[in-house]
Amino acid sequence: MESVLYVVGLIIALTFTIFNIDDIIWDIICFINWRKINLRSKRIALEKLDSQPPKLLAIVIAALHEEKVLEPVIDNLIATMHYPRSMYHIFIGVYPNDEATTAVADALGQKYQNVHTVINVLPGPTSKAQNLNNVISYIRQFELDHDYRFSAITIHDSEDVVHPYELKMTNFLIEEYSALQFPVFPLQRMPNWKNFFSGMTSGTYADEFAENHFRIMRMRDSMVAVVPSAGTGFVLSHEILDYYENQPLFPEDSLTEDYKLSIKLAEDGFHVHYVLEKVIRLLDNGALRWDYIATRSMFPNKFRAAVRQKTRWIYGITMQSIKLSDIFGVGRGNLNVTESYTLYRDLKAKFVNLLVLPGYFVFVYFILSFFTSIPVMYPVNTFSGQLCIFLTFMMIYRQTMRAIAINNVYGFKSVIFACLLPPFMPIRLIWGNIINLSATLYAWQWAILGNSKGRKKTKRQWNKTEHEFLDKNILHRYYRNIGDVLLEKQYIAPKTLKEMLMLSHKENKRLGDVLLENNVVTEEQLMIAVAASQHRLFVKNISLFKSDAANDFDKQLLAQSSFYPLLKVNDGYVIAQTNFTPPDAYNSFIDDGYNIYTVYTTKDRVLEAIETVNNEGSNLTNNLVNELLRQDKITWEQAVLAIDNQSYIPNIIGYMGIGSPFRIIDNSNDVFTHNYKAPERKPAFLRRPRRESPPI
Repeated sequence: MESVLYVVGLIIALTFTIFNIDDIIWDIICFINWRKINLRSKRIALEKLDSQPPKLLAIVIAALHEEKVLEPVIDNLIATMHYPRSMYHIFIGVYPNDEATTAVADALGQKYQNVHTVINVLPGPTSKAQNLNNVISYIRQFELDHDYRFSAITIHDSEDVVHPYELKMTNFLIEEYSALQFPVFPLQRMPNWKNFFSGMTSGTYADEFAENHFRIMRMRDSMVAVVPSAGTGFVLSHEILDYYENQPLFPEDSLTEDYKLSIKLAEDGFHVHYVLEKVIRLLDNGALRWDYIATRSMFPNKFRAAVRQKTRWIYGITMQSIKLSDIFGVGRGNLNVTESYTLYRDLKAKFVNLLVLPGYFVFVYFILSFFTSIPVMYPVNTFSGQLCIFLTFMMIYRQTMRAIAINNVYGFKSVIFACLLPPFMPIRLIWGNIINLSATLYAWQWAILGNSKGRKKTKRQWNKTEHEFLDKNILHRYYRNIGDVLLEKQYIAPKTLKEMLMLSHKENKRLGDVLLENNVVTEEQLMIAVAASQHRLFVKNISLFKSDAANDFDKQLLAQSSFYPLLKVNDGYVIAQTNFTPPDAYNSFIDDGYNIYTVYTTKDRVLEAIETVNNEGSNLTNNLVNELLRQDKITWEQAVLAIDNQSYIPNIIGYMGIGSPFRIIDNSNDVFTHNYKAPERKPAFLRRPRRESPPI
C-alpha cells in the first residue's frame, strides 16, 4: 500500500513540477528584462490626458435580464465620467422578448440623449457575442445616419462600476494603440473576522484578479505576448472595426468570445495594450490612496454561482479557443514565441486545476512526516523528496507574488486574510482552488459528454451570471472633487492640499477661495478643477468665438458680472463664467424664456474678450460650427469643443468624429463643404513593425 501511495505521490509531484517549471522560467526572463518592461510600461503623465481634444467614443453593453442593475449602473457612469457627455454614446443591446430590460433601457434613453436602446434582430437569449455583434452593426448604421465616426468602442458589462477617467485615458491612448484592456478588480468588503467566511468566495476572485491584472497581464503586455480581453473594459479602435468590416467581430462559436477575439487580433498583428495606470486621491479622513483606473464590479459570493461562471471560462478558453496546434504554430503560424507560450499557460489550466487537491494531500503528508511518527515516504535526499522541497518553494514563491499584488490593489489587511490565514496553507487560497477544481471537472464533463450545458450551448444560449450593484452611499466614493483633480493634474502637492482643506474648514470658506487667497494655485488651475468636478467644459480660447451673441448683452454688465456669451443657440445662450460670476448674473435672460448653458473660463480671458467683442475675424470653422449648430447636427457642447480646439488640428470637426463627411447649405445658398476623411491607415501589422520580444 505504501509503495502505491509513493508512486501516486511521485507522479503528482513530478506532474506539478513539469507544469510549473515554465512559470519560474517565465518569471526569471521577466526579471532579467525588468528594465525593458518598466520602460515599455512607463506610467503616463495624467496631467497630459486633457491635452488632446476629445474624440467621439462609444460604450457597448449587452444586457439580458438586467432590469435590476441597469439603471443605477448607467446613472453612476454618467454622473461620474470625466469626459464631455456629448462626446460619448452608450448603446445597450437588449432582446425583443426581454421586456423588463428593454423598458429600463428605453427609460434611460429618454433620460439621457447619449443612451440608445439596440433591440436585437433575434429573440433572446442568443450568445453574448451575437448580442455584441448586433450592437456593433447598429453603431455602423448610427454613424452613417448622424455623420459620426467613433474613434473606439468600449465593451462593458451591465454591472460595472466604470472609472471616471477611463474614457479620457482611452481618448489619449487610442491614437497609438489599436486595442486596450483596462484592469478588472472585483469589489469586496473590507475583510474582517465577521465577514471572513461569508466573503470567502468573492474574496477568491479579488485574489486571482489582483495577481493576474496587477502582475501577469502587465508582463504579458510588456513581453509582446497575447493580452487576453477580460470581456469588460475592453477597447477596440475604429481601425479594427474597419479591418473586420464584412465579418462578425466577436466569434459566436465560443462561450468566451472576448478571449477568442484576443487571439484573432494577435494573429492579425493587432497588439492589445494593457493599461495599468493609477491616480492619487485624498480621502475624507486625510489619507492618501492610489486609485487604479480600472473596471470594478461585484462577483459571485456563492459557491455554485462561482463554479458555474468559472466552468464557462475554463471551457471557453481551454477547450474552445485554444488547441495544441495553436501553441506549436500549426494552426497559428502568425504568432511569435511569447504569444504561443502564453496560450500554453492558459491551456494548461485544465490540467493543473485537477492536480490541486491531490497535491495538497501530498504536501500535507510530506510536512507531517517530519513532525509525526508516520512513515517518511519522501526522504529529503531522494528524488521525490527533492521534488517536494521544490514544490514547497514554488508554493511559497507564488503566495509571495500574490501577496505583493493584493497589497498593491487592496492593501495589507486583505493580504492577511488572503495569504496569511493560516500561514503556508491559507484557507481562502484552498477554497479558491476547490472552486477551480470543481469548475474544471464540469468543463471536462461538457467537453467529453457534449451535453446541453456544453457544446450545444455555445452559440445560441447565454450562460450568464446574476448581478447586483452597489448602494448609492458606496458609489459616492467614486465621485471626483476639486482636490482630486488638482492632485491628478499636479497643480498642488498632497501635503499642501491637506493644509488648505483644514484651513477652509477652520475659516468656513470655499476651498477654491482659500487656494486663491493663499496663492497656492492660479485662477486658471482652479477653474479647470472646478469645471472637471462639475462635468463642465473649461474654455481656453475665448478669442476664437466670433458670433453675434455678445451684442445681445450690455458690455458693462459683462465686465461687472465677469461672464461672456460664446454662442447663441436655438433656445438660448452658451455663457462662459468665472469664479467671480454672481449666481444671479443672467436671471433677467432666464426670466425672458432663454436657456443658459454654462462653461468655465478665467476673469482675464473674459475681460479680454469683452474688449474685442466687435472685432471681425470669423473663420471657416466658426461658420461651419454655427451652421451645424443651427441645423441641430451637433450639440452646443460639441460646438464649444470644436471652436476652442480648432488650432489643434485644421479639420477639428472630422478629428472629433462629429461630421465626416457632409455638405451643408445655408439660407444664403452659400455651400459649406466639409469632406473630412480620416487619414488612410494601414492595418496595425502593416503600419507598425511588430516589436521584438525579449529572448525566451
